[in-house]
Amino acid sequence: MSTLTTRLGLIKPEHSDETHQTIFDLSQNFDIIDAAAERYAPAPPTSGIHTIRDRIWNDRPAAGSYAGWICTRTGRAAPAWTGLTSYSIGQTIVPTAENGHYYECIQAGYSAVQEPAFPVTSGTEVEDTKAATTWTANKAYAQNEIVFPTIDNGRFYVCTVAGDSGMFEPVWATSNGYITNDGTVAWSSYRIAKWREAGVSTMFRPFGKIE
Repeated sequence: MSTLTTRLGLIKPEHSDETHQTIFDLSQNFDIIDAAAERYAPAPPTSGIHTIRDRIWNDRPAAGSYAGWICTRTGRAAPAWTGLTSYSIGQTIVPTAENGHYYECIQAGYSAVQEPAFPVTSGTEVEDTKAATTWTANKAYAQNEIVFPTIDNGRFYVCTVAGDSGMFEPVWATSNGYITNDGTVAWSSYRIAKWREAGVSTMFRPFGKIE
């Protein structure tokens, strides 16, 4: 009857085990060894599921840096949110200010200029349109201000040339990056991205300061 090793829990086959069972046991051993192997990277991971105590060694150690990073919270890793970035359905992000959650894109589109207030309630959704207001006639707009058309079309528009809006609402462009001229203002068109809270994000902390 097979037994387990003390530290890694590897299977130690007995000479009486069937051949196919021994091969299966060895295959499991290889998976365990692979999972326990040291990993090296230039930064903490931004993808995958990671469990507490997972450790990543810094493959570019230098004075003043750290020997590596260790997982202090089990969860999913994802890259940080960035502004005016195209996102596809299924992509995941974490907020730039860590809040213990990650978010999945459920409507393909672009992030706004400012980061939204990401909810922490499970499954809650949020549109990526922070600071957007409804377009107004004869109004001064500054660069990077965001507006919605008065009739929702699933897009937001970023002021790329500051100026005064016209007397009448323009015919809004409906292709990403296309320009709408409005009085002396120029607006760039973007489809709205939408996010849903999707679970717990992992946390990696640096360890081993190198003097």
